[in-house]
Amino acid sequence: MGDSGHACGKILPHRECNLTDFRVFSIFYPPTRQVLRKKGLAIVLLLAVSIGLLQGCATLSENECEAADWWLIGQEDGSEGLPLAHLEEHRESCAEHGVAPDRDAYAKGHQSGLAVYCTRFTGYKVGRSGQPYHGICEGPLAEAFEPGLRRGRMVHTLETEAWDIMQERENLKNKIGRTEHERKTLQEKLAADESIPQDRESMAEKIEELGRELEALRQEYESSAQTQADAVARFNEAVEQARDDGYADEGELLGGTRRIIRSLRDALD
Repeated sequence: MGDSGHACGKILPHRECNLTDFRVFSIFYPPTRQVLRKKGLAIVLLLAVSIGLLQGCATLSENECEAADWWLIGQEDGSEGLPLAHLEEHRESCAEHGVAPDRDAYAKGHQSGLAVYCTRFTGYKVGRSGQPYHGICEGPLAEAFEPGLRRGRMVHTLETEAWDIMQERENLKNKIGRTEHERKTLQEKLAADESIPQDRESMAEKIEELGRELEALRQEYESSAQTQADAVARFNEAVEQARDDGYADEGELLGGTRRIIRSLRDALD
């Protein structure tokens, strides 16, 4: 599968990668908005190639199908936030090798895995990264998951707003630079030009027009500085409050989630 499959395999070592795995990987290791915007088309093309590669991968190999512990596979899928219907992808992979999954064992393991996934900490991660949530946590699990989800979505919205304002100011700054360059070029041309008076007059009018445009752009740029500062302050405050309440940021796995996973592994051993 190339580098994409190798990277995914490090995160989900029990099976080969598929497109769903790529989505789960993106939740816990989300690319930042800054990187995506700066790298632009190159990142989009890279993701398109990666997705194309991942779509061609089976969820389980022949050996894994034959030696499958369906409770454990269900537990891992549930802990990754995959729906119960993900079993169908395993069924299709194993059908090629004459193996049928144990649906009951998978369902029981999946329910156990949801106890890992459906926490306020994971909810925060999903909301914080801007990923969609498909209602996989129900009842008491939803009551645990959704407060974190709402909190993460709120922080994500504030980050988006702050970043959009910063991008708008960057665009203004670039436009100011282009307009200054155009005006300076015309001024130099006018100073050296010996064309007819009518052409020189038209050039002078364009220079004045660009001067007025520059003044308006500079005023807009300066006035937007406080708007940006306020948006960044709101975002930073929300992040600090989330951290004070026990939520991690920057894509780190949370201490609470790690303890739950460790206790489940100990129980399995």
